[in-house]
Amino acid sequence: MPKLIQKLKINRKFFLSIPLALISLEIYFGIILGYFFGKFVAGQKPGQKGLVKSIILKFGNYKLHLHHWLLSLGILISAFLASFFLPFPQFSLSFIGGLMIQGILCYPDWHKIIIREN
Repeated sequence: MPKLIQKLKINRKFFLSIPLALISLEIYFGIILGYFFGKFVAGQKPGQKGLVKSIILKFGNYKLHLHHWLLSLGILISAFLASFFLPFPQFSLSFIGGLMIQGILCYPDWHKIIIREN
């Protein structure tokens, strides 16, 4: 019975994405590919090394962890403020958005940016 409930939850997520696919396939596939790219290159769990090394800067007793969702947000804001354009803008910006979504939804420590060392 629990597998059936879990399957229904996955199907509900799928059905929620259909309206976005009807609006723009470019945005839909950008978000999906960005999400799965983030799943592929990042660590499976918090603190686990992925294919791409995490950027952690040390300042005295503090560590600044630049999560990939935070870096993606910086790229998105820069793209809008500096008016620089990425190739295939709808796809590129939604790909970056998919990276942000994956970084926030898949890690319980996504909000821990400044960490105090003991």
